Amino acid sequence: MSAGTDTQPLIALQRENIRLKTDLNNLRDIVERLQQTIRALNDVHRTLETITPQTDVLVLLNIILQSAVSSVSAEAGSLLLVDEESSELVFVEVIGEARDRLLGYRMPSGDGIAGWAVNNKQPRLVDDVRREPLFSPLVDQTTGFQTSSLICVPVFDRERIVGAIEVVNSKDGRLFSDEDVEILMMIARVAALALVRAEESSVEEESKG
Repeated sequence: MSAGTDTQPLIALQRENIRLKTDLNNLRDIVERLQQTIRALNDVHRTLETITPQTDVLVLLNIILQSAVSSVSAEAGSLLLVDEESSELVFVEVIGEARDRLLGYRMPSGDGIAGWAVNNKQPRLVDDVRREPLFSPLVDQTTGFQTSSLICVPVFDRERIVGAIEVVNSKDGRLFSDEDVEILMMIARVAALALVRAEESSVEEESKG
């Protein structure tokens, strides 16, 4: 038997060992992301249960957006709400380096990917914004931020559209997935409930006063 034949089983075993280690690392990443998602959803749910007329809506919005960003390991994120009087989308909470420049920024409700998600009540996953005709570069030009990829999901309660949650650029450079979209849609549903409940609590308090 030749030396080359003798080493073939060993080489095959080494390759299988490398494959198993890769699979194990991938599994650990999945478990860690699931744990992040569960924590994020729990944070939003606890917030939903404690809403009162005295609830600080800005704190509420921050908790919701933090949950969205952390659950999919994004670099940054924004929560946009519909201004029903002006038919504009307003950046009411932002996480990331562009926060100070983006808070309060307004855009027509039909513009960009966020506008599309709001108008169609559908999520949008974009792997490369340079190839996405719906992407509007105005926000990046305003803030100096560089968007590469993103997910945008609508926030709505029944038929009433409330706004959108948008996360951009994965921290580890991976592509966002359909599973990430599902996670954000769950958070968006809870976010809609929280925002509507906060609004109703405020109205009830005003009527009592």
